[in-house]
Amino acid sequence: LAARIKAALPALCRSEARVARLCIKNLNEFAHLTIADIARLTHTSPPTVVRFCRNIGYAGLLDLKFKILN
Repeated sequence: LAARIKAALPALCRSEARVARLCIKNLNEFAHLTIADIARLTHTSPPTVVRFCRNIGYAGLLDLKFKILN
């Protein structure tokens, strides 16, 4: 999953890339954060977090979290 996200980095906008880097840094911790926590930590917004998830091929944050945890 981390390799998939790294491969998508060049196509992401700056704010989505910040979310991607947080995710790559620690997948398991990322999976336990709320959307508000992720947005706050990356200085983005909840819609940016959702766009990041969709741009890497997931329906949304819950779908990405499910993939990380399983």
